[in-house]
Amino acid sequence: MNLSKIENILNRCDLSELVEIEKIVQKLIEDKKSASNTSGEEQGCQRRREQRFQTNILGTLLRITDVRPGERKEYSVTLKDISQSGMCLNVDMNFVPSRLVEVVFAGPGGKIKRSYLEVVRMRKMTNQDGSWLEVGCRAVTDEEVRRTRLQEDQIAKMRSKMHNRHGIIILAVGPETEENNKLIERIKLESYQVRQITGIVPAMESARKITAQLAILCNGSEISNDHKLLAELAKAPSSLAIVAIVDNNEDRFALLEAGVDECLKTKDSEKDDFLFYAIERAMVGHLLRQGKSLSSTTKTLIVSIDNTKINLITYQLEGHGYECQNVDTAEEALRFENDQFDMVLAEYDGHNGDEIKKLIEYFAGSPVIAMCDEISYGPRALATGVANYLNMPPNKDDVRMILESCEHNKQPV
Repeated sequence: MNLSKIENILNRCDLSELVEIEKIVQKLIEDKKSASNTSGEEQGCQRRREQRFQTNILGTLLRITDVRPGERKEYSVTLKDISQSGMCLNVDMNFVPSRLVEVVFAGPGGKIKRSYLEVVRMRKMTNQDGSWLEVGCRAVTDEEVRRTRLQEDQIAKMRSKMHNRHGIIILAVGPETEENNKLIERIKLESYQVRQITGIVPAMESARKITAQLAILCNGSEISNDHKLLAELAKAPSSLAIVAIVDNNEDRFALLEAGVDECLKTKDSEKDDFLFYAIERAMVGHLLRQGKSLSSTTKTLIVSIDNTKINLITYQLEGHGYECQNVDTAEEALRFENDQFDMVLAEYDGHNGDEIKKLIEYFAGSPVIAMCDEISYGPRALATGVANYLNMPPNKDDVRMILESCEHNKQPV
């Protein structure tokens, strides 16, 4: 701290300014003390949580179970070390972890205890007795478990979709040259749907209209040096992953900084393994970075007076990471801010079309879904302008399809 500089500054101030400076400094000191106290309380809470974690998992380790979506595999395991920051396990070489594992202990008196842990490091160990994996784990909260499960489930669905080539539309952005045409033919041979578009602006417009999942910038190096094109690239739909083919690392860094998900050098783009690994990394990486339902809970408004319907749909939506709020009538719904919810579900009985239209007009930036007791009500609800309809009671697969369609058809505010 340079006191002479501070003194020189104060000497140039008049009395009224000095009084204001004193107030500001006093306020800063109070804020700093308050923050320090809060930090101390948080550290104390963290230590208590760690102590509880350590106490809860002490006992005889029975098994460790991988909880990858769609799979549950048990592995032999021994507890090597335990501390306040987590614990270290020795696991057999067949262990293929997801981010979360479930550990089961037999505590004092034979009481079974379960705890979810996140795998944070793993290395192979070998000695005269054999080989094993050393796995470091840390405790996770229930909310972290929920978010990680959703994330891994989304990644599994994305990989499955890519494997089956189901619904994957790729935009090849660049001029019609011999090299670009060869690239497109190679991608088509993998059963992807490919559309060639010559410019960035029409490509971004097309991506919105046809809900493309990936864009490949065939002339990435040219785009990296054009500020106007980079600005257009920044307007890409949030669901669009982008791969750029570049000539050098300088262009690669510029495009990655501009938001491109993956860059591939020109010489590597000619190799199928490099190209298709880049496509997979871009799509999975984009999904992780986007993280809509993971970084913040998606909020849904349910407009219905029927508690049975409300409970059924709430149960289904919460399983997908949605936070639900309920009102009885459309009039009550219109009291909220029009951008407060990501989705609106409203009961449709075949006669309340005017109320539905008011909701559609008011919540213009969010899809409105009609909840229909009879199948015949569905087409009539669509005629009012709703994004989709859901037959009640809700079917698990129908709810999933509705949510997926909403992600691709949200209207801009």
